[in-house]
Amino acid sequence: MEARILYVDDSGKPDAAHSSGAVVIAGFTIDAERYPTLSRRVLGAKGAFHPRRGAPQSWEIKSADLVRPNPWKRANNRKFVAELRRIVQELQGTMYSITITKNKMKHPMTLAATMPLLLQVLVEHFDAECRALGRVGMVVSDWSNHQYDQHASRCVASFVAASALAMHPGVYYASSHTTEGIQVADVIAAVRRRAQEGDVNMQVIDGGFRRVATMLAGAAATVKGHQDSNWLTLFWRCLRELIT
Repeated sequence: MEARILYVDDSGKPDAAHSSGAVVIAGFTIDAERYPTLSRRVLGAKGAFHPRRGAPQSWEIKSADLVRPNPWKRANNRKFVAELRRIVQELQGTMYSITITKNKMKHPMTLAATMPLLLQVLVEHFDAECRALGRVGMVVSDWSNHQYDQHASRCVASFVAASALAMHPGVYYASSHTTEGIQVADVIAAVRRRAQEGDVNMQVIDGGFRRVATMLAGAAATVKGHQDSNWLTLFWRCLRELIT
């Protein structure tokens, strides 16, 4: 079976003291054989839209430089983000996100708890896409805190094995500085979080990201019998069911 890769990054923190209003993991899927083309096109877009920043390989796309209110006022940044969307869509990728809205939580949550839960549900729906397309899935994430990375990967591996998913067990980690897929995922996650928090400037592009999908939402079922979706939200009752 051919491989399909889900590149993901996170945005926001579950800590109540953190300024974010949501916790998001988001990114996109692409067939492994198409990823080199995506990488080249993203590098080309970096050079075309930001020629003064030097060689495209030497700098990293940062969502904070694009989607915060002041940077978003610049037409060049808006066009660049739209180009990233177009690249993923033309290469038959699917953009995914899963969100916890913090004001819906009835109990304090930590990153060690939210990260595996979000990844497990995301993987469940990614698996539905892989089965429909005849692919084996693998997840690649930006590395962060080494301890959290190991914990999340173990939880996903356990879930994959228990549910007999068409997936590589666990999560692979890579440097965002050298991996264009993770840089694009960072932008998707930041747009989703800001849109969820009520940033009206992000509503249109967030809707555009949501429509980048290889299958219609609900066209297949997950191993747990849920209708598949690429744009997911978890509320507390869902978290409690997963915990128990």
